[in-house]
Amino acid sequence: MNKNKQLHAEDFATNPWLTIITGHYGVGKTNLSLNAVRDLRALMNRVTLIDLDIVNPYFRSTDSKDFLDEHDIRVFGPVYARSTLDTPSLAPGIDEAIIDASPNHAVLIDVGGDPDGARALGRYSAKIDARPHRLIYVVNVHRPDMTTVAENIDLIRSIEETSGLKVTHVLGNTHLKEFSTAADIAGAFKTTLAIAESAGIEFVGITAPRELADEVKTHIAKANPMPAKQTPVYPVDQIVVTPWGE
Repeated sequence: MNKNKQLHAEDFATNPWLTIITGHYGVGKTNLSLNAVRDLRALMNRVTLIDLDIVNPYFRSTDSKDFLDEHDIRVFGPVYARSTLDTPSLAPGIDEAIIDASPNHAVLIDVGGDPDGARALGRYSAKIDARPHRLIYVVNVHRPDMTTVAENIDLIRSIEETSGLKVTHVLGNTHLKEFSTAADIAGAFKTTLAIAESAGIEFVGITAPRELADEVKTHIAKANPMPAKQTPVYPVDQIVVTPWGE
């Protein structure tokens, strides 16, 4: 993925076929992961989602089993997924799935937030590091304690130290849930880009709710020198539903 290119579903399907998504708790990694595997499945013969979120019992990728089944996506995750039990136990078969990533089989790993979640990733770091992969750090600058460049770089380094893997890409996923506006999302663009540049990590773009994506592109194009056609926006849908409401 070239710096500042527009982000398409195809970018998740290109070599390397092994993608890890990490970041602070609550930045929206799970919803992003579900969008990515759905889009990957439209392009690839096989897609596997590995849910390593053993930290947060409320927002796990595996809790969207009906959605994953509908799109014929294989999933590995916590043994007690689809419950609110916070039991750090992962299903067998994850090692084999990582090794099996290939041009016909995309594998995406959704990692729980913060260094505690990265410890689960560290269990598989040797196998991951032996294969072509990308480790994407997801940013939401509206999260408490994650609003500055320095705070995000500190977390990136902590995740790297704990997991034993290097972050390779930065992706902005700034939102305010149902209160998000195009201006809010576009306004976070410069900070997200600065995080990547300060950390010396490749910036791949930002996400936006599908209905706001074109408006976000327009906002960014007006405020930044890159051509509008290169505005790196990945449209996403709201797939995750909280246990307490819509």
